[in-house]
Amino acid sequence: SPHKYHAKGDLIYAAGLLSAKLPGARPRATAPVQRQGGLMQKLLNERTMVLMGLFLIGSGLYASTFAQSFSNVATAQSPVFFPRIILMLWMGLALIALVQAMHQNEASAPVASLGRVALLLVTSVVYTNLIGHEGFFLPSVVFAAMSLPLFGIRNPIVVALYAVVVPGALVLLFNHMLSMPLPVSRFTHLF
Repeated sequence: SPHKYHAKGDLIYAAGLLSAKLPGARPRATAPVQRQGGLMQKLLNERTMVLMGLFLIGSGLYASTFAQSFSNVATAQSPVFFPRIILMLWMGLALIALVQAMHQNEASAPVASLGRVALLLVTSVVYTNLIGHEGFFLPSVVFAAMSLPLFGIRNPIVVALYAVVVPGALVLLFNHMLSMPLPVSRFTHLF
């Protein structure tokens, strides 16, 4: 019957229609999805490219922690102790997701926009470099406000709330409750 989904492609199409109805999500184009292919086809899709980018950024940031003058301290008192743990988790999760994406036999959509992927990678690098100079809160608000629309969340209220509430909650948690300060702004010591 026309209301039942029999093929895997129909399920993917139906899931795309359902996800397009989520609040704040933009509707996706229903372009035909390419079926299984070789290694290059698995590598040249948006998901694997973003995951490779996330893994490489995490690896670069992790390597940069060893270039710091205080990185010789091997205790939990070192300012790079917790960032190294977080970066190792980041790299591990990105690698696990990348391996899963490579082993999936499901159809993978081609890269919708290389410009969007490149913009996300550039904003990630700029964001991580700004944290040391401008503190955690302000660059995080700007980064969230720029990256959420790249992921399809276009509702300005959702973007504004997420961009302010999540970094604010992290500053409140780390700076004021756990006494493990995140970098603060040069404009105020509160955030």
